[in-house]
Amino acid sequence: MLCRTLLICLISGALASHAAPSSSSVLALQQRLVDVFDQAKDSVVRVKAAFAESEVEGSTNILLRVGSGFFISQEGHVLVNASRAAGADRIWVEYRGKSYAAEALGHDRMTNISLLKVLQPPEDFSIISIDGSVPYPKLGTIAIAIACPLEFQPTPSMGIFAGRDKKLGNQVFPTEYIRTSISVEAGQGGCPIMDINGRFVGMAVASVPDLNASYCLPADALAKVRDDLLFSGRIIHGWMGFEVSERLNTDHEHAVYLSKVVDAAPASDAGLQEGDHLISIEGRAINDVTDVPGAIFFTRANQYATITVRRDEENLDFSVKALPREERFDVIDSTEFSRAISESDKAQEVAQ
Repeated sequence: MLCRTLLICLISGALASHAAPSSSSVLALQQRLVDVFDQAKDSVVRVKAAFAESEVEGSTNILLRVGSGFFISQEGHVLVNASRAAGADRIWVEYRGKSYAAEALGHDRMTNISLLKVLQPPEDFSIISIDGSVPYPKLGTIAIAIACPLEFQPTPSMGIFAGRDKKLGNQVFPTEYIRTSISVEAGQGGCPIMDINGRFVGMAVASVPDLNASYCLPADALAKVRDDLLFSGRIIHGWMGFEVSERLNTDHEHAVYLSKVVDAAPASDAGLQEGDHLISIEGRAINDVTDVPGAIFFTRANQYATITVRRDEENLDFSVKALPREERFDVIDSTEFSRAISESDKAQEVAQ
């Protein structure tokens, strides 16, 4: 709807003014959308995962989950939502009308990402390169998603980049997410999202049905998840052993302070103290309590991170070695990430 409305407005404006430059701008935008789609469409696949359920009267019910994914390497690695693939008994991808068996290399329930490996990849396909250094898009700029809705071939959708959020309601995200006005429904979750220049911005990981919108995991965060899943099969999230709270500082501005430092934890061993004003973690500024999970997200377990705090009117740097954090759940819980991965995703679960 937004795609049609935007194009209609641009075309109507050009025709109303009878200005050749405006008409050329519309055609240029149209061609740019076509070019971005042509550039990325051969990397997008449909992913299907089968789950064996309990036997009923001697027969086993099979639950089928469907989503979109995309190739990220010439070796046949594919990214897809963990809500589609985690725990599956059998996984395959569909590309240009043919099916290819795949195996799961790892899942991360927090970011809703799974990494697959197609056992015998197609002879000819494209890949999407994930560049973690690509700057976040400006809000209001055009976003282009390429997905496999229902049983259709790769299909483009257009919207705008609408927000950069660290939480939704009471749910704090593991890192900052980019909100788009593109609705990912009916098997579209897991699709790549590009900007108007064809640069990969992020991967759709959750739907926001109330807004007819979606969240994507930005390229820098996705690159970290990809690397961890590729090398260890899972994400080992870091733990430093402190809690934070927000209150007014001496300048009557909101600031983040360490409200608790666990005894014998990495933060305590490094010298951090309760009451320290938290300035940054590994160079990422901390202005709000929701900045903390995102900063820690980019640290790695068993490696040192620099934490800067203000104490007694002096900025101090501490080197803190994060420990592996014990995970509470082994299985993806889509409702834990946001209000819902998508009601329409549930419609793609077919009992057979």
